[in-house]
Amino acid sequence: MSDRPPKRGKSSAAQGDTESGMADDIGLEPAELSDLSSDCAVAPLGPDGAVADWNDGAQRLTGYGEETILGTHYRTFFPPADRESGRPERLLEQARTDGRTETDGWRVRRDGSRFWVHEVVAPIGLDGELAGDGAVTESDLRGYLWVVHDRTEERDRERELREEKAFAEHIFEAQPDIVYAFDTEENYLEWNDRVPAVTGYTEAELAGMTPTEFVAPEDRERIAEAVHRVLEENERVTAEARLLTKDGRRIPYELNSARITDDDGTVLGFTGTGRDISDRKAREQALREEKALIESILTAQPDVLYAYDVKGNLLQWNERFERATGYDPDESTDVDPLTFIAPEDRDRIGEAIERILAEGERVTAEGRVLADDGQRIPYEFNSARITADDGTVLGFTGVGRNISERKARERELERLERLNAVVRAIDETMVGAETREEIETAVVEEFAAADAYRFAVIGRAASTATAEGYTWEPEARAGIDELAADDVLASFVDPPADVSGASPFGTRTVQRYRDLRESPVDDWRSDARDRDYDAVAVVPIVATDRPLGALVIGADEPAAFADREREVLQEFGGTIGHAINAMAVRRLLYMDTVVELELELTAREDTCIRMSERTGCTLSVDHVLPLTDEVFVYYLTVSDATPERIREAATDDEAITEFRLIDATDGESYWEVVVRGATITELLAEHGARLQSETVRDGAGTLTVQVSPDADLRELLDAVTSAYPDTRLVSKRSVDRPVETWGDFRQRVESSLTEKQQLALEAAYHGGYFEWPTRDSDAGEIADRLGIARQTFHQHLRVALAKLLSAYFRAAD
Repeated sequence: MSDRPPKRGKSSAAQGDTESGMADDIGLEPAELSDLSSDCAVAPLGPDGAVADWNDGAQRLTGYGEETILGTHYRTFFPPADRESGRPERLLEQARTDGRTETDGWRVRRDGSRFWVHEVVAPIGLDGELAGDGAVTESDLRGYLWVVHDRTEERDRERELREEKAFAEHIFEAQPDIVYAFDTEENYLEWNDRVPAVTGYTEAELAGMTPTEFVAPEDRERIAEAVHRVLEENERVTAEARLLTKDGRRIPYELNSARITDDDGTVLGFTGTGRDISDRKAREQALREEKALIESILTAQPDVLYAYDVKGNLLQWNERFERATGYDPDESTDVDPLTFIAPEDRDRIGEAIERILAEGERVTAEGRVLADDGQRIPYEFNSARITADDGTVLGFTGVGRNISERKARERELERLERLNAVVRAIDETMVGAETREEIETAVVEEFAAADAYRFAVIGRAASTATAEGYTWEPEARAGIDELAADDVLASFVDPPADVSGASPFGTRTVQRYRDLRESPVDDWRSDARDRDYDAVAVVPIVATDRPLGALVIGADEPAAFADREREVLQEFGGTIGHAINAMAVRRLLYMDTVVELELELTAREDTCIRMSERTGCTLSVDHVLPLTDEVFVYYLTVSDATPERIREAATDDEAITEFRLIDATDGESYWEVVVRGATITELLAEHGARLQSETVRDGAGTLTVQVSPDADLRELLDAVTSAYPDTRLVSKRSVDRPVETWGDFRQRVESSLTEKQQLALEAAYHGGYFEWPTRDSDAGEIADRLGIARQTFHQHLRVALAKLLSAYFRAAD
């Protein structure tokens, strides 16, 4: 539809003349009014709202030229929606009825762009005057004056300011921290909702508070200084203080403040934010505590702790590191880690470090730490790589543990294993040895052949009076040939008074001497250096507390002969002693000539003496069977006392633990008696002697004892009289014993057997009757073979065995 108004009964020319005249009649030139401002346009409108006149100012504002716009209705400048709603007509009618209308709104230029205007439409009467505030009737209406101001930029600025203000307010209120603003007089200007929420103060209370009233008294002076720096020196200040709430709580806060100035630089006050740093303070406190804990662990840690970067610079260490290396901390920082390692171990440790850094392995490696004094200390290092969160390798860290004691224990175990191997080898040799010389030679040679030992010398104890009652005479040696060393070795057996040690003959214990290359004893130090040994053990060779000799062993390690080794050697010395003593007793059985002693014994320490004295019986010791240490089984023949009387006496004797009547006749009884405790039989065996017989009558015993011709009789008799006082040597004589060959023994056995007994014995033996665990033949099969009854076979075999064993034991006796 055209925006031009309908004709009102006049020609177009007449209408144009009227409008042009209207513009002249109002006494204003629209062009002059439009030229007053670049953003203002003034144009007259006819009574029907058509543009009556135009000018350059209006053209600049709207884009319409005069030839285009004249005669066009006022609605042309409105957006389509306003035109369709009839708003332009309503504004004209409102101006006519009210005397004027003033409004803001969007208008449209010729190019279709919109601009925001503030416009005034005023009616013009027939007299050419503006109507003012009064209404104008349609009949008196000559037209309108349209005054429009372009307010687009102003509106855009206002909108931007509103948006900025809204944005700032939203930020202000959405801020999780407290936000504040004070003027230069420290009056509270603004705050966000967090301030009352945190402090507990009301809005009214906050309005009257100064900055320092919000902080704890002990922090106020510092905060006042910070405010002064913000206002006077234009600093951006960050300060920490405890926020003091209304209920007295103190909350740690970080305050960040800056100055407020206007465009000309005038200081208006200061503003800032406060952030609750309780969590941060808690984390910092936790970190401090953790750091203190770590430092205390580092300090208390018995191991060496270290951390290196990838360039080998020492980053962290503890005091144990300093003590282990002996280096000053300032000297250690830039020192390559391999500097602290003994040269012979550096390649291995260097490879371990490369594996840690390149492959990320957790590496355990052993190496010797080289202290600044040259000492080499064995350490075990457990190390791992240090990486950043993004995987960047920063270096490596680890723990080093001094394993000197462990290495010493390992070496001790190795020495102990070698010692046990030596002892086992010697034990096997001693079993087959027939002379003491063979035992002594085997002992020294096995020790000298072992890698752990330098030499071994064994000597015998001679009771030719010293302070301890014995001297030491070397008999066998290996690994050391010079006889000149005997005096030095003897001094270990009987050490000087000013040395921490004692004679093994007196203590009956292994003596140990170490670090002999640095010994204060000149002879020891000189000999140790010459013969390249550093430790000596002196092992007493003892048979039931009786010293038979001493074994001197030299080792090259100064730490040799640790406690466990000494325990083994102590036991081994007893083993040698018992072997020597048992061999002496064994040899006694086969000697052609022996020394026979007759002793008279009345000491009540002997069980048989006590039993005879209590019962008035006569008894003879038929045999003594040793079960364990100090436990013996006596087989006794007793006469002149009833079994009941013997049983009563045995029951009352504390040394008799068990007894059993084996057989009894009218005049004699045969007993098995278990005796616990020291016995004269055991004492005699300890000295290489053997009880041949013992007969006791009325509390007095007669003993026949056999010893080797080379036995120390004085020592034997002293031992007997010490244990059993009032013992008296009645006689001593040499006895020649006929040598019985195997053939003689067989002939003697066969002569005692009947033909049937011998047949039964031979058939049982060769027929497998004695095989174990499964017999090859049973009694019935052998009896059938012999053509006799089974019971008869058993009778012949039992009698034959009894005669055979009797011959054997009597030969031994």
